[in-house]
Amino acid sequence: MLELWTIDAIWISVAFTLGLMAKKVNLPPLIGYLVGGFLLNYIGIREGGMALHVVADLGIILLLFTIGLKIDIRSILSKEILLTSSLHMILSVLAFSMTIFIISFFGIGGLTNLGWQSSILIGVALSFSSTVFAVKVLEEKGEMTSFHGNISIGILIIQDIIAVVFLSISKGELPNIFVLGIPIYLYLIRFVFIWLLKYIDQSELLTLFGFLAAFVAGAIVFEFVGLKPDLGALIIGMLIGSHSRSKELAKHMMAFKDFFLIAFFLDIGMSGLPDINIIFISLLLCLLIPFKTGLFLIILTKLNLRARTSWHASLSLSTFSEFGLIIGIIGMKMGLIDQQWLVIIALALSFSYLLASPLNIKAHAYFDRYSKTLTKLNTKKDHPDDSPLDLGDAEIIICGMGHVGRAAYHHLTKDFADKVIGLDYNKIVVNSLQESHKNVVWSDATDSLFWRNLNMENIRYILLTMDDHASNLNTAIALNNCKNKKFSVSSPGHSIEEHNDLKKEGVDYVYNYYSRAGSEFAGSFMNFLEQRELDKKKKS
Repeated sequence: MLELWTIDAIWISVAFTLGLMAKKVNLPPLIGYLVGGFLLNYIGIREGGMALHVVADLGIILLLFTIGLKIDIRSILSKEILLTSSLHMILSVLAFSMTIFIISFFGIGGLTNLGWQSSILIGVALSFSSTVFAVKVLEEKGEMTSFHGNISIGILIIQDIIAVVFLSISKGELPNIFVLGIPIYLYLIRFVFIWLLKYIDQSELLTLFGFLAAFVAGAIVFEFVGLKPDLGALIIGMLIGSHSRSKELAKHMMAFKDFFLIAFFLDIGMSGLPDINIIFISLLLCLLIPFKTGLFLIILTKLNLRARTSWHASLSLSTFSEFGLIIGIIGMKMGLIDQQWLVIIALALSFSYLLASPLNIKAHAYFDRYSKTLTKLNTKKDHPDDSPLDLGDAEIIICGMGHVGRAAYHHLTKDFADKVIGLDYNKIVVNSLQESHKNVVWSDATDSLFWRNLNMENIRYILLTMDDHASNLNTAIALNNCKNKKFSVSSPGHSIEEHNDLKKEGVDYVYNYYSRAGSEFAGSFMNFLEQRELDKKKKS
């Protein structure tokens, strides 16, 4: 019998090794963690040590808290999100339940006949999309604040709310009487937390504040009144997400969230060991993934979103969800399904990640390849995510209005005035800068169709200043495909790999932050000293 701490040492080692191997073959590390869980199960380690289960539970709570910090509450109330979530849920549950019933009725894969209640429960379990997967994909591509990123996260939030209702009904329990005080509690706790953020510095206290907000003020309080704990973490995050320090807080929590989610994926893999029949059924269920993705695509385009936005949002939602395992556990306790269905759902979840990962990694390239077919889904009305076709007299375009983009904008407008224009796909950022009378418009610079349709005759320079390398690289790829290219492109790079990637895609000048930081700092300091000496001489 292995000691508990020895088991923890084993799963951490396995997670690192297989996560690294997955990364080497261009798959998200989380795929390696899932495989690691199944491997541990295979060699006989079916229970985690002292840390695994606790850390796995905390990972989901912390994930939803960090999502809440980045969410604009108004965005999830749009018809695109509300109608897509509800319509997709209804249609997918019907389709999935019918498929499960047919599979069991004919005894495919050796499964016994399931009743309609059991089939519906499994259909509900498969209808949800993975919050963990979507957030990881959007973060890695730097698209959390993009239009399609907001659509994806909004749909996931609505699904999470539906999940709370389902859990309450399935358990036959309603929240207790204290739930009536939740609105007052949320109003007061937001006031207290906003006040606290003014006085907490960037030390470990800010990180501890994040844990306090997510686990105590959110999860524990919501569980006490009979609501889902991770929903409490999500709502608390949304309440303080409007504060100017919310992004800073999210960065502090990021490393903890990533570590906790490693344990979650390992825990999934350790939930059961599949046999050949279970593997077959799991693969069979994965044939539902194209239906799930296509249904999202059709609904979103019918609700007047562009095919490109719908494509990226649909791909990020094209998985089964970790919440399906929770539903499976409930169904097993109710006597509707047996243990093998938990393994089937866990394995189908893993396979869905394997299918969706390469599609999401190359989502931009695939859209470019099939854009003529996909754009036929566009409605003939004006779309809320339409990009401008003409930038007026602008000669310089700055793509990304974060800290670097804004600094570049202020510097260039001194010499080029109104010939400079900024682009950003975060509508909150764009609206804020427009209110400050900045020449900034909303657009997704990674969109090849935008550059293809844009009037580029006057454009001389394009600066790629987005916060992440993936977005800058995707924009460089889109620009490299422009015909009759007459402009120069520049971008920052943080490493030799990033420098080479950008150069390969036609970027004319790559600015390396780290190699130039020291020399520019020294030069700036020497200029300051010279200016100070000149000022002294003038006074004397």
